Amino acid sequence: MRRERTPIYEKSRLYSACLWLASHYIHHSFRHYKCVGHERIPKDGALIFASNHCDSLMDPLAVLAIDGSTKVFVARADIFNSFVAHKILTFMKILPIHRMRDGLHNVIKTEDTIEKSIDVVEHNVNFCIFPEGRHRTMHSLLPFGKGLSRIALGAYRRLEGKKQIYIVPVGCEYNDYFRYRSTLLINVGEPINVSKYIEENGEMSENDLLQGLKTLTADAIREQILYIPDDENYEPVWTLSRIATGRIPKRMQEERLEANRASVRRLLNFKEKNPVEATELFSRVMAFDKARRRAKISLNAFAPRKKGLYLAGITTALVALFPLFTVAAAISLPTWVTAEILACIVRDPAFRNPLRCATITMLWSLLLIFAVIPAPFFTYDYFELARQTASSWRNMFAKKLNTEYETLYSIVGSLPDAD
Repeated sequence: MRRERTPIYEKSRLYSACLWLASHYIHHSFRHYKCVGHERIPKDGALIFASNHCDSLMDPLAVLAIDGSTKVFVARADIFNSFVAHKILTFMKILPIHRMRDGLHNVIKTEDTIEKSIDVVEHNVNFCIFPEGRHRTMHSLLPFGKGLSRIALGAYRRLEGKKQIYIVPVGCEYNDYFRYRSTLLINVGEPINVSKYIEENGEMSENDLLQGLKTLTADAIREQILYIPDDENYEPVWTLSRIATGRIPKRMQEERLEANRASVRRLLNFKEKNPVEATELFSRVMAFDKARRRAKISLNAFAPRKKGLYLAGITTALVALFPLFTVAAAISLPTWVTAEILACIVRDPAFRNPLRCATITMLWSLLLIFAVIPAPFFTYDYFELARQTASSWRNMFAKKLNTEYETLYSIVGSLPDAD
């Protein structure tokens, strides 16, 4: 592993300027961006942010923008292979960490990363880790590794009581993992006082302490997100939940999250008490979802009750805003075209939005005169409006699908609350 000339936790004017710029554009990468619980972040100790990992590189960008503070991250080591990538990622304050799939001889290098991570915490720079180890576009959690716990325990021992060590649980809730300019709700949970936990459980073995911290963190993050068990019923439960909350405006992110949680609880309770009926319901909703995808109709198009009025409104808006769109699209043409070309090259769709965000941040910010003009964002919003308008027109002629949507909506709404 290469040795850096300066510690990764040291700040620079260039990094601070880039951090400010990135935070600004990260917020604008979402039509509705909101962070809840920011006031819970402790001011009296060393912080380790731990978040769910559901949208690839968009997750660290989202956590980075919570408070604009310097944060050091870890990422899988294979993306550091080239000299240029290593330099860029190191500048972005990202450390490489090896996994078992990289081979035992490489996993040994993880000890060096653990030590550097502890150095970061010791020097009052926030550290961030995604304990699942890899991203997955699901409202669920993968099993946690021990990296987070080892860093927290190591930092506690290194600091020897000089300051409190906290794990700050963070939940990232996206309305859509693949649509640029969707919505993002960040929930910051109650911090876990690592120092207090270790001191109160001093009789426990090191392995039990590590396991305990891992369990506490997993439970804390689960409380900040919409959690759906990852089993054979995940997709129908998620689809039914989306149907149940489809009429809540996207800007009401906290309300949508709570409504989704309530729907999931009712559905899981229904499945437990009525397994046969639940199986039939789940098969029915998946058949509906398959049919509406085949018809190329967005699930959002079914939500409006007065579909004719809604369609007239968005069609009028599409036509009225077209002159402004042509100007915005022309001004930002090199930016969004480059972003889309790069996005098409990437095979994993989860990486496309972070790539769009990074491209627009770098290219649009170079045009200092236009930096305050939201042309590329308006362009993407217009693209989305056009997509929704086309989907809504197709939906106007899908009578059977609309009837089925209303039936499913009523079924989910009538399910009894969980005990």
